Amino acid sequence: MPTIGLTGNFGMGKSTVLKLFGKLGAYTFDIDKFVHEILKKPETIIKIARALGKEVLIKKSYGISLNKQRVAKIIFADPEKRKTIEKIIHPQVLKIIKATESGILKNKPSALIVFEVPLLFEAGYEKHFDKTVVVYCKRDLAVSRLVTKGFSEDEARKRLRAQMAITTKKSLADFVIDNHGDVSDTEKQVRRIYEKVT
Repeated sequence: MPTIGLTGNFGMGKSTVLKLFGKLGAYTFDIDKFVHEILKKPETIIKIARALGKEVLIKKSYGISLNKQRVAKIIFADPEKRKTIEKIIHPQVLKIIKATESGILKNKPSALIVFEVPLLFEAGYEKHFDKTVVVYCKRDLAVSRLVTKGFSEDEARKRLRAQMAITTKKSLADFVIDNHGDVSDTEKQVRRIYEKVT
């Protein structure tokens, strides 16, 4: 059974599609949750502070942690710094992906596994998956969805600009999902892909 890398741009509906794959019986994982755990590791925190400066640290009685808002602000404004941080995090993410995949397939070789990976193509992760799926919608729709989630319009647009163009991602994908409509429309497209790959 193929392992799928699922991506799209900020606010375009990746998490919704991941849940829909899960409803159909796929094993689903959100890479951001892996990153969240990686960012708690003291060795990762120290490397990031070396790259971005001590102002990204929060010092507490029990140790240090990262001010994630400050990290995001710096890396979304500076592509070079973003690449530096990605080099620290991505090898660790790949390790977890491989371990997760082999753990499931050992017990259930017929399993379909879907990983939601925001920077799938930017980070060159696509070669680690059998198939790739891109979820897309118009930028203005993505921005309005993000504003309802609490992002400012400026922040939403800045993050979208920092990502690879969605047209490029669509051209690189094995499957694309148009997420302009309602959930039932998106669900039909997910089901078609699920049936094709299984």
